[in-house]
Amino acid sequence: MKKLSILFIFTLLCVGFGHAQQKYPPMAFGKGTFKGETTPLRDEPIITESEFDMDDYEEIYNDLRRPKKNNPNALPMGPDPLNQTAPAFRQPAGLILDFQAGSSAESGFIPPDPTGAVGPNHFVHAFNSSVKIFDKTGTLLVGPVSLGSFLGNGLNHGDPIVMYDQLADRWFVSQFECVPNCSSISSGILIMGVSTSPDPTGTYNVYEFPLGSFPDYPHYAIWPDGYYLTANKSGQATYVFQRDVMLAGDPDPLFEGFPLIGCFKNPNTVFSPEPANLVGTNYEYGMPGYIVYLQDDAWSAAIANDHIKIWTIEMDWDGDSTISNPQEIALAPFDSTFAPFGSGDIGQPGTGQKLDGQGGIISYMANFRKFDDHNSFVINFNVDIDGNDTAGVRWIELRNTGSDPFTLHQEGTWTIADGDSRFMGSNGIDEDGNIGLGYSVGSSATRVGLRFTGRMEGDPLGQMTFPETSVIESNGVQTWINRYGDYAHQTIDIDDRTFWYTSEYIPTTNTWADRVGAYKLVDDYTDDLGVYAFVSPGFVGPYTNSETVEVNISNFGTDPQSNFDVELYVDGGLVDTETYTGTLNPGETDSVTFSQTIDLSIEGHLYEVVAKTALSGDDYPNNDDVTKYYLTGELLGTNDFQLNDHELFMYPVSLNLYELKYNTTEDFGVMNYRILNLLGQEVTSGKMETEVKGYRASVDLNTVATGVYVVEVSSAKQKLSKQFMVSQ
Repeated sequence: MKKLSILFIFTLLCVGFGHAQQKYPPMAFGKGTFKGETTPLRDEPIITESEFDMDDYEEIYNDLRRPKKNNPNALPMGPDPLNQTAPAFRQPAGLILDFQAGSSAESGFIPPDPTGAVGPNHFVHAFNSSVKIFDKTGTLLVGPVSLGSFLGNGLNHGDPIVMYDQLADRWFVSQFECVPNCSSISSGILIMGVSTSPDPTGTYNVYEFPLGSFPDYPHYAIWPDGYYLTANKSGQATYVFQRDVMLAGDPDPLFEGFPLIGCFKNPNTVFSPEPANLVGTNYEYGMPGYIVYLQDDAWSAAIANDHIKIWTIEMDWDGDSTISNPQEIALAPFDSTFAPFGSGDIGQPGTGQKLDGQGGIISYMANFRKFDDHNSFVINFNVDIDGNDTAGVRWIELRNTGSDPFTLHQEGTWTIADGDSRFMGSNGIDEDGNIGLGYSVGSSATRVGLRFTGRMEGDPLGQMTFPETSVIESNGVQTWINRYGDYAHQTIDIDDRTFWYTSEYIPTTNTWADRVGAYKLVDDYTDDLGVYAFVSPGFVGPYTNSETVEVNISNFGTDPQSNFDVELYVDGGLVDTETYTGTLNPGETDSVTFSQTIDLSIEGHLYEVVAKTALSGDDYPNNDDVTKYYLTGELLGTNDFQLNDHELFMYPVSLNLYELKYNTTEDFGVMNYRILNLLGQEVTSGKMETEVKGYRASVDLNTVATGVYVVEVSSAKQKLSKQFMVSQ
């Protein structure tokens, strides 16, 4: 379907073809408080390592599990029906890099809640209660720094999250705050820091968001219209925060909280739905956000069959945001329940103390990627594969197109018949649709370790086809408490091929450490360049008629590159080409500033700005470009317009047909129209009809390619023309 974006009026008309669905408004509204800009993270005091006895550890608050199954008739009655028995037939994927990122000697808290994200030149890692920054060889650059000191609230209450926002080339760091303290909680606050530049070692703008009841176990995601959050809390558990305001460093960002209609909460453990996290830079402007949650018939006989629910959130920061009724997708039977809280689930050698297996939750993160012909949404959660608390990882790929309902593309349960549990996974999807899965492994015969597997797009559905590969194995066990991990976190490099996975292991008895492992499922290309982010224009308008465009580029290949072009397009038309005359070595990044400024000033027009590398012989052109959308003012529908005298107006009325109106009270006689391309060549023409307030015509643009055009109306007495854009 073509959509028309008019450069000279306030409009973008979207014609929807989805099924009707009940929608509900948000139930909570609030405003964050800007706490100020931090000192540079690299200048913060470094925590000195110390030795903590097990009695010195402070347990991070978490409202965890109660009894096991509530429905004795729940399926499956026996083994998980999707337990993988087919062998992994591919050659092992190599571990590119691994390094220790944090330790109990730097913390004093348990569990560590490890989190980390990779960017163009850094890996930022956080744990209870510190943050560290590494380069991409694993060399420590900054830290450990106290999160409470860095973020300004002076407290280290826990559950940090780190994200790299590639759409903005910025970093996000957060943790929660118990009010008045974590021993006597009456409410909670989320502290969020957003970097003021692409350099994570620099300064951050810090915001506080009071959420009423305590936001335990926060899971964040990046989406174009906001930072999305789910949390284990009473009342509203799903929130969206005003991302563009925070990125700009402006005060008073808004947030809205939504009810999950039709959701049966897990009565046995934390309530942990998961927001969709955008991977890569490809997306459709205005696409809704998604929340996903599992529904296990073991929780209640009221749940007829095992399934997942997906809610659609349409954000409108002017007050018309909505959340939908959930879409329900049936899955093969699964058992997400494990042992009652406190006893643990995963055995260890030489001790009766078991570790938590984190059942009944969707693991962090649920990643969403847009491809040319579909969208993929990958999730995973822990399941009991045999009824005896042996854990496996149920992984799922959903697909849709546009904002249509999702369908189940594939699902499987990753396990190996060796008696070990595989649990606490974190999965991702690369630029080719290959799926990588990192997870923990352990049993009464095997000390807990960190491993990964994966599959290639096109492999047999429902199967992981790469052999299990170890990141690191523990040399010790945990003898005094069941708490383990709580989080694992896998992100993907800007090369869109390399997975970076972090989780907890036990280097010596009753200590913990976080490990980072980087791996990829495909080989590097020799000649491969791409734009990975826009530097300017900024995040929030209004924009001018002379905006400078600066972008960041990277060499994703194995050979140095020089003397290549970088192109700039606005609304489908090429406006400038710059030649990069230096040498960009493999893995290096740099910036390019275009000499031609661009006009982004017209109110109500959504500008599509594309920057791309144009390397001759590029081995993988799919990662050459990045698209960014700019808007001054608001997009309004056709009913919002009062046409002025002598105003032209054009909008789509069906898939192929467009309406052209010339509003006037004067009689100019016979009025004709022409559609011209930017070379002045006529595309189509016709005669306009007379109506009460001017002239109109139906214009068929079905055969017109995407791009900028000119509409001209003329008579013997009058002539008028305007530019407009046709886009797919």
